[in-house]
Amino acid sequence: MTLPHRLAFGRYNLLLEAVALLLTSIILFLAVWFTLTKLNQKYLDLRLAEASRVHLFLKQHLNDSQAALASFIKLPDAERTPKVIALFSTFSEIYRIDQDLRIAQIYKAGSQIRTFVGFSFATSKLSRYLAANGERGNFSEIMRGYEDDLPSIYLNIAAGDHLYLGRLNLDYVQNFLTQFSGYSGTPVLLVAQDGFVMLASDPTLRILALDLKHWTQPPSPYRTLTAGGRHWIPVISAPGVLGARIVTLIPTEVLDTQRNALLFFLVTFIGVSLLVRVFKNMHLNRLFTRPIATFAAKMRDLEHGNAIGDSVNINYRFKELADIDVHFRAMAAAIAQREQSLRESEQKYRVLTENIKDVVWTLDVATMRFLYVSPAVEALRGFTADEIMAAPVDAALMPEMGEQLKALVRQRAAALLVGKMPAEHFYCDEIEQPRKDGTTVWTEVVTSYWHNELADRVELHGVTRDISERKRAEAALIVAKQQAEAANCAKSMFLANMSHEIRTPLNAILGFAQVLARDNSLNAIQNKSLNTILRSGEHLLSLINDILDMAKIEAGRVHLRNAPFDLSGLLAEIEGLFWQRTREHNLTLSVETAGLPPQVLGDALRLRQVLINLVGNAVKFTLVGIVKLRVEAVAEGFAFAISDTGVGIDTSELAQIFEPFTQTTSGQKMLGGTGLGLALSHQLVRLMGGQLIAESIPNVGSCFSFTLPLTAIAAPRQPAPATLHPVIGLQPQQPRCRVLIVDDFADNREPLRALLESLNPQPPVLEFREASNGQEAIALWEVWQPQVIFMDMRMPVLSGEEATRHIKMCMAARPETVRSVIVALTASALEDDRQHILSCGCDEFARKPFRAEELFGILERLTSLQFIRAETLPSAPMLLATEEVIARFEKCAVTWRDALQQAVEVGDFDQIQERLKSLADSDPVLYDTLAHWADRYDLDVLMGLWAADAVTDQS
Repeated sequence: MTLPHRLAFGRYNLLLEAVALLLTSIILFLAVWFTLTKLNQKYLDLRLAEASRVHLFLKQHLNDSQAALASFIKLPDAERTPKVIALFSTFSEIYRIDQDLRIAQIYKAGSQIRTFVGFSFATSKLSRYLAANGERGNFSEIMRGYEDDLPSIYLNIAAGDHLYLGRLNLDYVQNFLTQFSGYSGTPVLLVAQDGFVMLASDPTLRILALDLKHWTQPPSPYRTLTAGGRHWIPVISAPGVLGARIVTLIPTEVLDTQRNALLFFLVTFIGVSLLVRVFKNMHLNRLFTRPIATFAAKMRDLEHGNAIGDSVNINYRFKELADIDVHFRAMAAAIAQREQSLRESEQKYRVLTENIKDVVWTLDVATMRFLYVSPAVEALRGFTADEIMAAPVDAALMPEMGEQLKALVRQRAAALLVGKMPAEHFYCDEIEQPRKDGTTVWTEVVTSYWHNELADRVELHGVTRDISERKRAEAALIVAKQQAEAANCAKSMFLANMSHEIRTPLNAILGFAQVLARDNSLNAIQNKSLNTILRSGEHLLSLINDILDMAKIEAGRVHLRNAPFDLSGLLAEIEGLFWQRTREHNLTLSVETAGLPPQVLGDALRLRQVLINLVGNAVKFTLVGIVKLRVEAVAEGFAFAISDTGVGIDTSELAQIFEPFTQTTSGQKMLGGTGLGLALSHQLVRLMGGQLIAESIPNVGSCFSFTLPLTAIAAPRQPAPATLHPVIGLQPQQPRCRVLIVDDFADNREPLRALLESLNPQPPVLEFREASNGQEAIALWEVWQPQVIFMDMRMPVLSGEEATRHIKMCMAARPETVRSVIVALTASALEDDRQHILSCGCDEFARKPFRAEELFGILERLTSLQFIRAETLPSAPMLLATEEVIARFEKCAVTWRDALQQAVEVGDFDQIQERLKSLADSDPVLYDTLAHWADRYDLDVLMGLWAADAVTDQS
């Protein structure tokens, strides 16, 4: 056998081994796949047989419920005692309904039902079900209406002229679904026709809805659902007696284990087989293939005319002339074949370069002349290839770029020759080139340098591509970016101006309201109306601030200002802010700390904002009990938790509570909030490096917690500020203090002056003058020399900033003048404006609408004025617990209670207040509690008085 046959045999042998290994792997794979299919099918058949029993299980329980209601109907009225009714625990409510679909009698009522004798089902979702006479004795679909907040199933049975209606709470269905799941070992879901999951035997799976159309195909182990960290095969039944589908979840762990075991066996077998063949071929190569390759290499040396080394035995097989003739012929044939290959390669290269859109070219670096240019240059620049090659390289460049680019080309070529640049290095440049018609075109030029040793020259090879479209897209992108930035700036300006325009009238509203609040001559009705004005104004102001903060966060304009602050002092401030409000709500506010350092590094302003929002929500939604704020040092920083014993949040609503303008059902019932507080707090906590987490149980309470990476600082702890009592006046016999109020609106000057004048003793301590712009303020300062100036910033003629700068300059130039304290009053809500205004020379900064205690604190801190504060804080009215209210309410006259019930049912709060006035003398504590509920518009709590009364009557 000659040498070429031996080499072909080696390759052929390797090919056979590869084919054999491939066929073996395919057969083994098919066997594994067939085994898996059979195992999966048997497992699914077993599980599907178990899942089919849930229909019988559900039907049996519903038949038992239907038989129980039929047994109840057969009882005479005399035997329908509360003890007998209590035996029918399946139904949470049982009604007798007349022909007009009104409740004629209630035999059993749940604690949360809103219906009463005379209540009509004609306008509810039950009307269609009750009006369908041909379907008596059938269960209704799952429904939820005004008379029933919880999803329920109804059963109606006709008995003579009467119609009885029983309500099954879904908790009953939940129980036997859980029982079946425990028996079969597979979770079961009850899914409505729209795909929402009504019940689940395992609530921890947290499956809210299913796309029923997606799962209509037969169950398969390759189509799974992920829930609770596990994979399930959903089996969806046809709609049952309840109009809903039962979905059985089959676990896939057994199938996964079988599949993984078989796949591991398959991979292991293939790997071992491949390893055995590799070792075999290594030995084969050493003993057989490598010697043949060495012999062939020596033959190629002879064909190429190279001398054979001394290591080769010349006498071995190379003596015969016939062999020499054969090898020389082979050498000639090889040369001819190479020439043919070169011609074919050149032809392919030419076809490729002449048919692509990009321009391919070669340049001689020494002469700066093109050696080759592809025909595509005519479509790009309008010149033919011959015109380009005939002209110098300067014609291909812009006049101002020619010499610069030629110098760069020569510099790179020199780097190639001295070895400072590898031969495979590529350059990419963007160059604007002239066209034949006088226009220009933007191109991307990719080049590489090559040292042609045969021609002894450095050649530049390049490809030029038209990038005009990309340049236009980049220009359009720049314009779009500028437009977006302009729109964002316009949005910020609009929000700032909107805030200013709303705060300006609010300043007069809240200012005069604070003045009137200090008037002791107002009667109770006037005080109540005044408190409503203050509360509504504060609510509107809070809404404006929240909207601005959300807009700044979305625009990325909120920047944290980290600085050392006293965390204990901040918590004491929060406790002081809510002390009075919790007393008014008859709540207990508890602040607990553990392991707090003297100071921490962080943004105290944003942390204060978050804590005020969360504690304020806890107080708002807690009717009775305790609100607790706990802060402790942990490994990650400091953990904050705000918990309460309030109304709580339903589990289905927890996922949306951090969305802007989203309110929970409990929040809507309390008629408070904007839906921005939690969203804003969530974003601020995220910016500070934490994550706000909400946990809640309805009717038990809620807990909001987060951990911030605040850095502890070893600094002496400052004593917590004491709670200041309200200011009620100025100490008499003080030196006169001249106060100048500067504002272009008289409505803004009058409440501030009225507030300060309400403190003035006799003889007066404060003297007042007013100015409507900065120019008048400067003139009055020159002649009157006021000690205190309240300066508005935005005014006509001369702004407050310019007037402040002028007055401060005059004070610096004339030491003999009075040292006026300038307090900036502005309707702007942007924090950046605060720093700007203080840099203009103002001594302090206050926002409109102004707060009385804030202004008193500024005057007390910056001037020598001495204020008189109340000795004690106003006490909150004592409120009763719910159980005590119900006990006292039952002792009131029946006619009075019926009249109050009518007013509550229609939501007429004026009539409610009028009915409650009769309690003011006979039972003032009960009056205060019910009036407090009415002030909060809490109809649910008021309606609970009669619900509790109905339960008492039945028992």
